[in-house]
Amino acid sequence: MIINMESINNYMDKNGWVSVDFMIAFMIIILTIPSITSIINDRVDTANSIREIAEAKILEENVAGIIEMVYSGGQGCSYMLKMPSKIANKSYCLKINSTGVYVMFKNNIGMVFITPMKITKGKYYSNILLEPNKTYNISNIKFGDNYNGIIIKEI
Repeated sequence: MIINMESINNYMDKNGWVSVDFMIAFMIIILTIPSITSIINDRVDTANSIREIAEAKILEENVAGIIEMVYSGGQGCSYMLKMPSKIANKSYCLKINSTGVYVMFKNNIGMVFITPMKITKGKYYSNILLEPNKTYNISNIKFGDNYNGIIIKEI
């Protein structure tokens, strides 16, 4: 059998050819890209989750700071608080009692301690729920002869 090298060279020139090294390198690249994409997606999801939790923490810290400021301001001190409609485009619930401010967000509960004090919404309430997108008046009032406390009313 006689092989005509000129016809083989003409065939490769017209149709091209791929070496084994190139095929191995190409396969490694093809197999690596999906795993890198998966890692990047996980990192982005984690960053978004941390951002959402940070927004909830900032809200509860701000509310706790306002309550502390009004309480330390003495009788007659008040503050108007406008609650945001959502945290990171998700609903939330903010609860206040005499020991802290709690945010329920995405099946998690965050808490910020405050100075123990009487906090009420009226005469007998001890747990106060602040609803999204509403405005509240936080005031320091005198409850008895010896102590002041905080009353929170929706406006």
